[in-house]
Amino acid sequence: MSKELTQIVGTALVLLAIPGLPNLAFACSCMWAGPFSKVALGKELIVFGEVLDHYKNSMDVRVIEVLKGTEEGKTIRIWGDTGALCRPYVSHFPVGTKWLFAVQKTTGEQASSLWERLFPSAHKSDYAISICGDFWLEVRDGRAVGRITVKDHSNFLEWVPLNDMLTWLRSSGKFPTLFPTPLLTSSR
Repeated sequence: MSKELTQIVGTALVLLAIPGLPNLAFACSCMWAGPFSKVALGKELIVFGEVLDHYKNSMDVRVIEVLKGTEEGKTIRIWGDTGALCRPYVSHFPVGTKWLFAVQKTTGEQASSLWERLFPSAHKSDYAISICGDFWLEVRDGRAVGRITVKDHSNFLEWVPLNDMLTWLRSSGKFPTLFPTPLLTSSR
């Protein structure tokens, strides 16, 4: 094969491979920043809410209580992963379940998915949740459950009484001191 033909074939192979590159180029890459007690207070909004519905890579959440920040809406939209973002998939949060969410506002300029940019939500309260730390705790049986103080990213879950966690969040982490109990069985 001539040198010229080899270059043409090589160029053609590179061009054929390019359509598969966007997923690689935009794949999520982040270090786990820590458990809920370490990372949540750094977000602009923390809510206690119930998942009402999923649509595409978003979920609508009924705000039961705003624990940090300001949010006037009774419902917020939280955007999850599209397959290439550093966010959890919204399917991780089943409809009807309650959670503590630490989120950040998303705007048209910050919107990470093409869907978010082309079709901005009618909601004025759109937020994104990160997977680069534990920015959520499940609320069940009067407890907040998740990686609360765990030092390493693992499947190890803990729980604290919900009232203790709510008080801790309302006080910006000043009190009470959290003493999580290991969860014996994991549903994550």
